[in-house]
Amino acid sequence: MVARMWKTPLSLVLVGGLLAFTGWEGVLARKAGRLAEAPQPEGEVPPADPQEARKDLGLVLVPEDTPPERAKAYDWRVEGLEPARQQLAYGLGEAVERGLEEAHRDYSVRLRYRAMGPERFTYVAPPGCGTDMRCIYVELMRSNAEPVRVLGERFATSIRERDLDAAQATELILGFVRRIRYELPGDEPFGIVPPGLVPAQDRGDCDSKAVLALMLLRQVGVDAVMLYSDALAHAAIGVGLPGTGTRIPFAGRGYQYAELTAEGWPLGMIPPQYDKPQLWRVLPLPDAPG
Repeated sequence: MVARMWKTPLSLVLVGGLLAFTGWEGVLARKAGRLAEAPQPEGEVPPADPQEARKDLGLVLVPEDTPPERAKAYDWRVEGLEPARQQLAYGLGEAVERGLEEAHRDYSVRLRYRAMGPERFTYVAPPGCGTDMRCIYVELMRSNAEPVRVLGERFATSIRERDLDAAQATELILGFVRRIRYELPGDEPFGIVPPGLVPAQDRGDCDSKAVLALMLLRQVGVDAVMLYSDALAHAAIGVGLPGTGTRIPFAGRGYQYAELTAEGWPLGMIPPQYDKPQLWRVLPLPDAPG
């Protein structure tokens, strides 16, 4: 499985009176972490049947007059749904995609982001942001709210039409996000792909995909939180649903762990190398605007 580069503070550097009035400058490293192969099902897995019935969630284009050839097509399975096979296509207009990329770069300029090689970068965090990626995630949720909302509406419509419960809605969205290709975004500021670009470009690492999943789940009414571990060099999603498996406590509730980087991980099952609940914490992130 592909190595995961992480973002974790190594040191804090005072720059004159900067710490007192504007924030801190942190030197961060994206440490390598590895994801175990997805658990293998018992017995032989039958080959995919090209004639298998599938539920088409449709074509989502932002804006609506975007050429259909810009869309990325996704095909995934959700066991327990009828039919189990799902499909959806999503694409952004050239101007929208460019705008999201520019907004991400502009934010990095405002925070004085500076790459320091393939594994390290610095930036000056706004006041109150602390030493984690929280403020980066919040800004991405804000700046990418509209294209992700349009995508979420397609999921919400399908969930209503099929009368899916919260567990089924969760599996529908998690299956889609897991299907997106795992890729380390070494060329992106802060080492993260904006959530609107993750499905549009079919790429993202663990926290890139986690921010997207968080926004989509919350939009359809599922209680979800961002799970983050500096020590384990990983990020995931916690879902507030009943069930077995690893749960992370937060605000009096237990959140089931949801792995997003690869297909095949059931809700509540955590890869063995990350099965250390005491090393995980919840990053309180607000809902996206609108």
